[in-house]
Amino acid sequence: MRYAKGTVSISELRDIPLLLHVRNSKFISHSQLFELMKLASTEYSRESFAWRVQRLVTGNYLARCLGDFGNGTIVYRITHRGLIQLESHCHYATVLNSLTQHLPHPSHAWHALELNSVRLALARANVLLSWKSDIETASANTISTNPLEKDYDAIVNVWNEDCAAAFGLEYERSIKSSQRYDRIRHALEAESKLNCILYLGAGEEITWHLARQLSGISKRLAFASSRAFQESLLDTMVILDPGQPRVPFRSLLHGVF
Repeated sequence: MRYAKGTVSISELRDIPLLLHVRNSKFISHSQLFELMKLASTEYSRESFAWRVQRLVTGNYLARCLGDFGNGTIVYRITHRGLIQLESHCHYATVLNSLTQHLPHPSHAWHALELNSVRLALARANVLLSWKSDIETASANTISTNPLEKDYDAIVNVWNEDCAAAFGLEYERSIKSSQRYDRIRHALEAESKLNCILYLGAGEEITWHLARQLSGISKRLAFASSRAFQESLLDTMVILDPGQPRVPFRSLLHGVF
């Protein structure tokens, strides 16, 4: 079939999954996007992938973000035209859709890229069952009659040895005010649908600050640095209480603590 000059034919099998990865991640690097597509058995060739992405950028379905993000790769985000295309294929998100006036700001890119790295680390180790991003979680919360108490950065399902386990994931790059932590404590304390929540800090200083601010509630709540978690995954030694020894995260998932 021949298509009119200047138009793009969107593939439901190849283009739509790619656009979904970008939308749900908010921001994603070229290499991260290729790896996610490859892990999902949607793309195998770097050359084919590069051609597909360039085609979607040229058609204004994806946009390259300006600036250097320190990882030597291009970073993408979805456009309004890309969102319209997703919606035409029945992929609608209430918190990020074609009528959304302001798309995610590039200042949030670092946060998104780190979450992508955590997801990929779990996927490479063959322990990741599913990953529900904050776009998906927040969208579900807006229409649910029984929503989660918080729009988590991700809801993660993993294989913990021979059992499936789920946890809420939060990643923090900066320190919040005491009032914000009070509100977060209240939401976590009220959470009834997640049994385990993991907070990852951008470094050890932030990780310890999070533990001091949020530990002590009646939930299975753990703290670790993002780097440590990406290296050890479910075997990461996490903080439950600043005054107690660290424990393996997988033990917390098993409900031992």
